[in-house]
Amino acid sequence: MNCYIHVPFCRSKCAYCAFYSVPGAADELKKRYLERLIRELASCPETFDTVYIGGGTPTFLEEQDLERIFSVLRTAPGAEISMEANPETLTAEKAAMLANYVTRLSMGVQSFDEAKRRKLGRECSDEAIRRALEYSALFPHRNLDLMYAVPGDSMGGFAADLRLAVASGADHVSCYSLTPEEQTRFAGTVIDEDLSADLWKLAGDVLGERGILRYEVSNCARPGAECRHNESVWYGGLLRGFGPAAASYDGMKRYREVESVTGWLEGAPVEEDVLPPDARRREIFVTGLRTVAGWSRQAYLALPGALKSEWETFGRTLAEFPENLREVSPENLRLTEAGLLFWDSFAVELL
Repeated sequence: MNCYIHVPFCRSKCAYCAFYSVPGAADELKKRYLERLIRELASCPETFDTVYIGGGTPTFLEEQDLERIFSVLRTAPGAEISMEANPETLTAEKAAMLANYVTRLSMGVQSFDEAKRRKLGRECSDEAIRRALEYSALFPHRNLDLMYAVPGDSMGGFAADLRLAVASGADHVSCYSLTPEEQTRFAGTVIDEDLSADLWKLAGDVLGERGILRYEVSNCARPGAECRHNESVWYGGLLRGFGPAAASYDGMKRYREVESVTGWLEGAPVEEDVLPPDARRREIFVTGLRTVAGWSRQAYLALPGALKSEWETFGRTLAEFPENLREVSPENLRLTEAGLLFWDSFAVELL
């Protein structure tokens, strides 16, 4: 079982962020959130193999508040515990405490170029990043988030970001193209799709040459440093979500908590995403195609209710695409590196 905890608070709202968050929340609201979260975690009977704490900005919470969360989590031996952090809210004391629990720290750097960060609305100084990278050495695994296809981006500038990410000691790098979501300050921005594709390929090349290999469209890692939580969820693993906007999956239905701290505190009902079982399996199959490994026949047929005929239909559909974009065999279905760039097209056909 996988666990996701959503911490919906942050110091300020970044220009590109479409995730649910409350900038500069009052202490009383954070206190009420924490009390309910602790009650829910303490009463949960499940033991988790992976935990992912995201946001918002989890490190916006105080050190003692974060420690309370970890004190009531039930985790299996060898569990992966991932947590997002922003450099400007990570202190030496907070990092030292978190290192007692967290096995994988994911930092939202976005860029080592301060001018680019300002364009993204990231209120973070070079000095804050330098200090946070020093603190991150306490953790067994470290991820850095980088963003590309931001207006004004260049091949040279992004290559410099990638090299600095590797030099920082990170064993995992996530690279995301800017997406102009409607509810963000980048709404309406026109993205140079050709440049975006070139920068995506550049990430794979620069990181791959340094041993950090692409294993999913947006994620690269040294062998053994892949995010176990994400891998499980991509392939249809069970998920229990806590906090406003958190999602859960029980093997049949997806559930989502209301996108409102106050609504969540007042007990607003969860939203159910109900799909017929075959449509849910198609959704899971399509998500798994975002990985470099793709699907094995054995793994797909292990999904609840999966049929051999479904596997064969997926194979026939993929085989209709150009050979350089996919690899199809009776036992394995996957996209090539070139095919991953066209994942959206495959998704439309398969869904």
